[in-house]
Amino acid sequence: MTKLRLLLILLLLSVFSCSQKSPVESEPKRAEESKKKSYSIIVSSDGYSVLNDNFEVVGKNVFPDTVLSSVLFEDKLYLLSSVIRIVNMNTMQVSQSMAPGNKPTRNILIANRQGVIYISGTNLVFKDKTKEQFLLSGDSPITDVRENPYHSYVYCTDSMGFMYAIDLETKTLKRRFFIGRVKSFGFAKYGTRILAVTDKSFLVLDYETLNIIFEKKDFYSSALSLETSDLMFLYSGIDRKCWIYSNIDYKKKTDFTTDEKDITLHTADDSLMLLFSKERKTLTLFNREKKVFRKRIQLDGTLSFLDLRSDRALLMNDSLLFAVSLKSDSVRKINYYPKFVACHSLDSEDELKSKEEEVRQSTLKNVYSVQIYALSNVKYAQNMAEQVKTKTGTSDVFIADTTISGKVVFRVFAGKFAEREQADILREELIRKGYGRDILVKRIKVDD
Repeated sequence: MTKLRLLLILLLLSVFSCSQKSPVESEPKRAEESKKKSYSIIVSSDGYSVLNDNFEVVGKNVFPDTVLSSVLFEDKLYLLSSVIRIVNMNTMQVSQSMAPGNKPTRNILIANRQGVIYISGTNLVFKDKTKEQFLLSGDSPITDVRENPYHSYVYCTDSMGFMYAIDLETKTLKRRFFIGRVKSFGFAKYGTRILAVTDKSFLVLDYETLNIIFEKKDFYSSALSLETSDLMFLYSGIDRKCWIYSNIDYKKKTDFTTDEKDITLHTADDSLMLLFSKERKTLTLFNREKKVFRKRIQLDGTLSFLDLRSDRALLMNDSLLFAVSLKSDSVRKINYYPKFVACHSLDSEDELKSKEEEVRQSTLKNVYSVQIYALSNVKYAQNMAEQVKTKTGTSDVFIADTTISGKVVFRVFAGKFAEREQADILREELIRKGYGRDILVKRIKVDD
């Protein structure tokens, strides 16, 4: 009898322990899952639709005029039509409209914290709430404009083949450089390098001076880099070949031949590289240098690539949007979008910033500081900050994190100055002590 009672007590304790442990263990996971939500924003010529992770419509809007282009910046969607509409993605409603003073001539729109930028003939136009001005007034029609996602610079090209580097902070033209016809344009080393594929060569350019750092002459189609793994993919449709280079010393690591001649390069999570062939309808996925996935899509019609995440790719077959799982063989049909314009991905917090954070932001002050590193690993950033203190004898070294293109970047800074000239002096001193000319003077907000 005593043994039976003992066994019953132990059994009850075991059940009680499991019932208590399970919710505690699952709570952090539930909290983590509920913290962030992922959305796909489908922009059509008559409006937009917002889809959740299950591709259910959770918000939409229709406009009377034709939407020409769109851009997503932070938690706002900017739409270019007869007016420029700004949609707050937290409420999924239009929060502001601005009428462009100059007629847009290209379906290209750029948005940042200062305002919006668009093309009007031979002019590159900047517009905010109060004014509209020309960032550039050229001799030839402007064909394209790209924004550096890491630094306050934009780059435009004209019909003659010239590229212009414009500093948005000072609204000044820094360099005019003949580059030819640009087929592919991207960034490496956290925006300090431009990757440009032209009709004659592949170029690595300095983001500010447009000086050539590396050049490989041949006929290439596109190039793309992975920041955290220091790899660069370079593809040629003529040779049907892909090269993998180091984006540190620009030396070739390996190469491979493909079956396709029309590949475009895409990246997700800064470690995955996807090769997409429109003609063969194939997806080839690389995890850094290792090929891990190849799939052919068995669908009729014209196939277009829209978006890539770590677990799926969004494609369009004529007007049908569908998702391809990169972890299985599933292909899911979503909906028809006959008036499709663009697709954007948004990772959004469930709640807006707390009042405490708003108060903290209001107490920050603007200073000039020298950015020495921009790193994706916080521990590595802390180690590098300590090395800077030891090497330079400068105690005023700090780390400021920011989110760039959905990724958290930890930037190592030295000095806090009220005037830019003081920061320029420190930058030159650091260069003399062995730091490269890539280090930057930036205007940032810091705690008082």
